[in-house]
Amino acid sequence: MIEFYASHKLAVWATAILLSMAGCLFYYAAFGPHAVSVHETGPGVLVRRFGVREWVCHWLMLLGFLALAGTGLAQLVPGPGLGHWGPFHGRSGLIFFLVALATLLGWIPDALFKPNDWPWLLKMGGYFSRDAEPPAAGRFNAGQKVYYWALLLVLTGLLVSAVVMEHGPHSPAGRKELFWCLHGLLGCLATMMVIVHAFLSLFVNPRAARVVRDGRVSRRYVEKYHSLWRAQG
Repeated sequence: MIEFYASHKLAVWATAILLSMAGCLFYYAAFGPHAVSVHETGPGVLVRRFGVREWVCHWLMLLGFLALAGTGLAQLVPGPGLGHWGPFHGRSGLIFFLVALATLLGWIPDALFKPNDWPWLLKMGGYFSRDAEPPAAGRFNAGQKVYYWALLLVLTGLLVSAVVMEHGPHSPAGRKELFWCLHGLLGCLATMMVIVHAFLSLFVNPRAARVVRDGRVSRRYVEKYHSLWRAQG
């Protein structure tokens, strides 16, 4: 896989992104959105999903990801991209990792698996059925917890591979080339994860998407999809 990626970087990235988008479109055509009929006006309708710190960090992670994805992809294009974007990509990556780590560590209590998560996993959260009643879940459902731990592992791998790339042997046949490819593959995986995450948030669960506005969602949405969590007003 490393050798194939080293020879076909652009093709791997293009295929991964296109397959992710195609899979999302196929899912939407087959199952559509999970709608919650509620008017988001009036007292008591909205509850806080993210605190101010979580909301700010979420935005910083989004902007940081876009910057890293753009500068990372620029380095795959033949030419002087590596020398031009490399330092910015590295510094931005470190800042992004620190912000992400601060955000993710704050969610550990909510990301630990509990007995009620297994029924959710067995039903895949109802995402592959038209069941009107989704499985019970806490603040984060089991799918979000899987995404959380997977993202934490991928980000750690990206940081470790970046450090080795920066300070390891510089021979093209040495560890630097190996970890350069690993870094690219992990970045590709992270991009696919973010595409699916954005698709689920914006299109499958459109009522959840307003959380990016001010950290709040509708109380009806919480009662339906996170019924085991006591939300604050």
